[in-house]
Amino acid sequence: MASLLEKGLNLKQSKEEIYSQLDRILESELFSPSVVLSNFLRFIVEETINGNTEELKEYTIGISALDRPHDFNPRIDAIVRIHAGRLRRLLQEYYNGPGATDSIRIEVIKGSYVPVFRPQKLNISNVDSKKKPANIDFSRDKLTLVVMPFRNLCPDSQYQFFVDGFGEELTRVFSSCPLIDVIAHHSARKFARDPDDLRVIGSKLGTHYAITGSVRRSSKEIRVNIGLVETLDGGQVWSKSYKYDLADSEFLAIQDDICTEVFAVLSGQYGYLIRDTMNAFQQNGKRDLATFDAVLWNYYLQMNHSREAFETTRELLEEAIRNEPENAICMSLLADLYVDAYAFGFPTVEDPVGEAFKLAQKSVSIDPASQYGHMIYGWVNIYVKNREQALKSLNYAMELGPLSSSISGTLGFGFACAAEYDLGKELLDRSLSLNPYCPWWYYMGYYFIHYHRGEFEKALLSTYKMNVSEDVFLRPLLSLAAKAELSLYDEIDSEVNILNTMFRGILLDLS
Repeated sequence: MASLLEKGLNLKQSKEEIYSQLDRILESELFSPSVVLSNFLRFIVEETINGNTEELKEYTIGISALDRPHDFNPRIDAIVRIHAGRLRRLLQEYYNGPGATDSIRIEVIKGSYVPVFRPQKLNISNVDSKKKPANIDFSRDKLTLVVMPFRNLCPDSQYQFFVDGFGEELTRVFSSCPLIDVIAHHSARKFARDPDDLRVIGSKLGTHYAITGSVRRSSKEIRVNIGLVETLDGGQVWSKSYKYDLADSEFLAIQDDICTEVFAVLSGQYGYLIRDTMNAFQQNGKRDLATFDAVLWNYYLQMNHSREAFETTRELLEEAIRNEPENAICMSLLADLYVDAYAFGFPTVEDPVGEAFKLAQKSVSIDPASQYGHMIYGWVNIYVKNREQALKSLNYAMELGPLSSSISGTLGFGFACAAEYDLGKELLDRSLSLNPYCPWWYYMGYYFIHYHRGEFEKALLSTYKMNVSEDVFLRPLLSLAAKAELSLYDEIDSEVNILNTMFRGILLDLS
């Protein structure tokens, strides 16, 4: 296994420089009193330098760095996750204080136990020499994105205003997404005249992904090419070319159309940014959900809704809220989990719907501008049978910002469940036209719409597209109902057997 250094993921630092930086941190007044955190940091740094990143899982860290016994079970004992949170906070405090002028920054990104080594270049030429220079602060609680200045490939400078506008507008639009941290565009503009390799830029800015683009013009048309690049290895994740006739085009309208679609396709819970991040975790063998941040935990759950995914995600979200009591996003995610678990017959808390309502209500009170929060508040109100408030919240979520394909699909499903079938279908159609990759329950929204309209063949077809865990009783139940409406009585035995064998107790409890 090649080390991260040998893979070229840390372009500026040698092993000796990293070891020197590690010693500097461990000898500081912040770390020297804590044997536990010092052992934790030393272990994960040395394992990473030696190329053993696949060994950096909770169990290995627990027994090798924290002196846990060999029967240590990280699903029961959360000691590694607790100390990882303490380590991240102490490293942040170190770089805010005594390490502000260090040349190398060692970070443990939330969602992983593999440390990252980044150059910490400070421009102190304009800083008062009597004051401590401020360090560059990289947030790692979310995915981080930068929109690079677009290249002007037009034959003259007439369209420079149009080219420059893409960076500003895309930065503004993506800044509305609570799942993504966006680097300020003025920080990216300094690379316009002297562009570096995107891997180097990503390291300098502390960003996971970059949006790049160019504008070309001929005598008849204007073409805008846009791509999404993963900055760790420079790989292209997504790209698209947009063409417009010059005679029929208004430039601001072109820009608005393109930026709206790019945001819809890339952002949200099921957009390319989240999907690519999840794929990276899976390809590296990090299938333990404890290594994912809250967004990825929820992504994993929404794609299959297995009982195991519910149990693990619940544990991790509840822990996140205990650590951050004002975390509005995690409150919304947990509220969604509680009501879904109730619907699927999975055990959670004593009053899952009531607890979900409290969490959703508190979430929107903490962050009244959260589009996702209001959407989940509307969803929970469907469960408490307050249709008026549900529709009010769902409509308000639509007004709060641009709609990603994920938000469109989730709102479409919510409206379908609230008996607003035409609007539900319109939003679901829009979502799948932009990004056909979606969770299985989008098709359950289509099922409700078709069933309500008496289109039972289409409803049945929707059940075939529900790629859901066998732990969920809804697919065989909905298939049974559609086949009964179509008088396909000789084809319903399999569904009846599944429901009687696997879900009899759940169905009796819900009836």
